[in-house]
Amino acid sequence: MTSNLRPATAGRNWHSALWLLLLVVLFALGVERLDPAFGGAVGLADARAWQLALLGAIPFLLVVLLVCALTRRVLLASWIGGLLLAATFGANAVKVEQLEMPLLPGDFHFLQEIGSSWPLFSHYLGSSGMVLLVVAVILLLTLALVRETPWPAMRGWRRLALATFTLVMATGLLVGWTPWRVVYSAEHLQFAPWSVVDSARQAGVVGNLVLYNWELARRQNLKPDRSAAVRLLGEHAEELRARQYPNHSAWAMPSDTRPDIVIVQSESLFDPARLRNAPARTYLPNYHRLAKRGLSGEMSVPTYAGGTIRTEFEVLTGLALAFFPGVQYPYYEIADRPIPGIVRTLGSQGYRTTAIHPNTGVFWNRRQAFQQIGFDAFIDDREFSKDDIVGLFIGDAALTDKVLQNLDEQGPPQLLFAISMENHGPFDWRPGLDVQRLKNLKVPPNLSEGGDYWLRNYLYLLEDADNELGRLAAALEKRKRRTLLLFYGDHLPGLGPVYEDIGFADGGDAKSQPVPWLLLDNGRDLVQGAPMNTTSWMLPGLLLEAAGIQGDSYFATLSTLRDALPPNVMSASTSLPAELRALGQLRYRNELEPIMQQVLDGSGTDPASTIAP
Repeated sequence: MTSNLRPATAGRNWHSALWLLLLVVLFALGVERLDPAFGGAVGLADARAWQLALLGAIPFLLVVLLVCALTRRVLLASWIGGLLLAATFGANAVKVEQLEMPLLPGDFHFLQEIGSSWPLFSHYLGSSGMVLLVVAVILLLTLALVRETPWPAMRGWRRLALATFTLVMATGLLVGWTPWRVVYSAEHLQFAPWSVVDSARQAGVVGNLVLYNWELARRQNLKPDRSAAVRLLGEHAEELRARQYPNHSAWAMPSDTRPDIVIVQSESLFDPARLRNAPARTYLPNYHRLAKRGLSGEMSVPTYAGGTIRTEFEVLTGLALAFFPGVQYPYYEIADRPIPGIVRTLGSQGYRTTAIHPNTGVFWNRRQAFQQIGFDAFIDDREFSKDDIVGLFIGDAALTDKVLQNLDEQGPPQLLFAISMENHGPFDWRPGLDVQRLKNLKVPPNLSEGGDYWLRNYLYLLEDADNELGRLAAALEKRKRRTLLLFYGDHLPGLGPVYEDIGFADGGDAKSQPVPWLLLDNGRDLVQGAPMNTTSWMLPGLLLEAAGIQGDSYFATLSTLRDALPPNVMSASTSLPAELRALGQLRYRNELEPIMQQVLDGSGTDPASTIAP
């Protein structure tokens, strides 16, 4: 009987081996069809394109080999590898559509908190019924393939050898061992670290992920150029000394006032008047009315259509993301230590600091990050009601209510930082909105049916945000305690069909468009000349200056440089001068103060060699 089984076993082994070889071709074809880098059908003679497709398939083929070694089931391993391939390119397609950014290594952080991330991301996947059906089919097929007959040859030393080989190869690919660096050559794949969008077009989704992980995604040890920082400080030493005195600015409060401060970060807020042929004097009426008696202008931000925490980090810390090479999501990558910024500055001067956000505190790692930034308390979605939902998320009206409930007339001064949620994408569907109100909204001409639908959903929610700005400003106006209100948008909304249909009046693209900001004082009008255009990392310095808050030399330095350096330098989000990067890196490392002190004192010691203990 044994002799009769050997031919069958040999045949089974050959079938399995041939299937694995065929799988290489199938996965490469799958990459060629799903990866936007190919931009259409690839000719058989295009050797570079097929090489790129094979490089895109390698990580998934390694998964197949590993699962095959662990389970001895070839079809099951192929199915799991195929699912991962489809999921990766599917996630990339959704991200590109919504954010115009390819998948990056930092996006995989969401797998660590899938429970908290799913309620938000599920809104981008269509109807829940279809999602459940797809999940059910996947589970049923997976269970069916578990019953597959094991591969006869895949046992004993062969099984151990394949598992070991695959783990070694996967580890090398992950960390960037030399053989893999030859295969995924940054030069050959035209990896462009300065533009991940262009890089993904040239290196493919997987090639870009691999090279980005090797070159940028890992936290890099900052090595500030102290000499460059000293040179910058020395060039402006006289102005910096003047900034140390109270009330330097014409619109600063008396230094002993210590007003309450309310900051509202409004989700996806921008002025639709920037769209081509948009109706004039139509949008954000409360913002434009209030701007006449406050400081206001346009603000450059480091993100588009998502990545809220990028703008949020810059506003709370005064540190540009451009100071940190390779950092995409700062609350994951550099929030493992106390971070200086306005929260700690105000906390050191007796302020009680509270953050409010009607979403789970686990999302974006905010709960941990806010502790490192220095907030005393964080109010998240657990203190809101489902009855407060407008469309898909907690409405801005409930957020305004929560802000006003937490402002005390007695006790220490307060900082309240509120992050809105109502106007978060997606905008291709929004249940429960008033149909007649949607119909009455004014939109620019020449929109397609899809563009018109997306924009009306957005404008409906934008109107709510503007109404709540007016209501909050009116309530703060009646307070006895001196109160400042800072209001700004975090980034443009992801309205791809709208931007494709009509574009912008200035001819620029969506990523180059600024967002509005506004600073109000309930005790006076803040007189200004022309609008004050700035960037999100410069905004906290403006706020502290208006509040008359002294004692933070870094923000005093930024205020000095704002007046001394060319406007285009101090209103940029990227390509910052090396001297500014050095200044910000020293601030983050808590090494700036002694260097500044020696520059201002004019002492003979070389400040460039000074390191704070």
